[in-house]
Amino acid sequence: MGGSLSYWRAWINNAQGLLSRIMNTQAQGIDRASDIMANAIGSGHVCFLFGSGHAAIPVMEMFPRYGSTLGFIPIVDLPLVSFLRMVGDLGYPQFDFIENSPEYGRRIMENYRVHREDCALVFSHSGTTPISVEVAIQFKNRGAPVIGVTSLVHAKSAKPRHPSGLRLHEVVDVVIDTSVPAGDVSLTVKSTGGELRIGPLSTIAFVAVANALLLSTIEKLILRGYDVVTFPVRGFDPDADTRMSEILRRHREIYARHLATGD
Repeated sequence: MGGSLSYWRAWINNAQGLLSRIMNTQAQGIDRASDIMANAIGSGHVCFLFGSGHAAIPVMEMFPRYGSTLGFIPIVDLPLVSFLRMVGDLGYPQFDFIENSPEYGRRIMENYRVHREDCALVFSHSGTTPISVEVAIQFKNRGAPVIGVTSLVHAKSAKPRHPSGLRLHEVVDVVIDTSVPAGDVSLTVKSTGGELRIGPLSTIAFVAVANALLLSTIEKLILRGYDVVTFPVRGFDPDADTRMSEILRRHREIYARHLATGD
């Protein structure tokens, strides 16, 4: 590459610029979204979290996680995240089929009891993934406010794939724009076979937004005098086992109140 930056240094420069854009342009959306999340958790309800494929990574980053708190219910369906074999059982073809199936999203939602005091946070880089749009619609239909994290430049240039003709940002109440380039990747390089597009940014953007939302929500809960309980670190916190047992007990109670009972 001569005097130009190496690929990895160029990617880090792009990632740093992206994080700065999120911080400088999305503060209002993060504030609105964390208000909704704090209202839900502070009233004894929950914030549901959803993502499929790599968009499940920010869900796992938020809960359960060291430094996180009670009040979240992650919806990470195994077939929607386990496609690493590519072929065979739990391979990409099966994943691709269900990720593009709104009906699968409706079936997932049948497992949960959603209250108007709850909220949902849905991650989708493209904003056009049918199952993510469907899950957002299902939460809206149940009266819960929905927050979407997506790349608007990608979504607005992409054709809707949900039968409704809607994209995620057209469904949700609050949109947080990751500013990730259309197509996700951030570098175009030349090779013997032609141009290659490499260096995805959606995951680092998602994780940054996820932590911003989590920290802003915790801050607001503390300011409201809410009893914030964070996950302990085994080997670092001396009372980790005791605290974890209490967290599990309380989470079971929260989870039970949000499971569909068929009544």
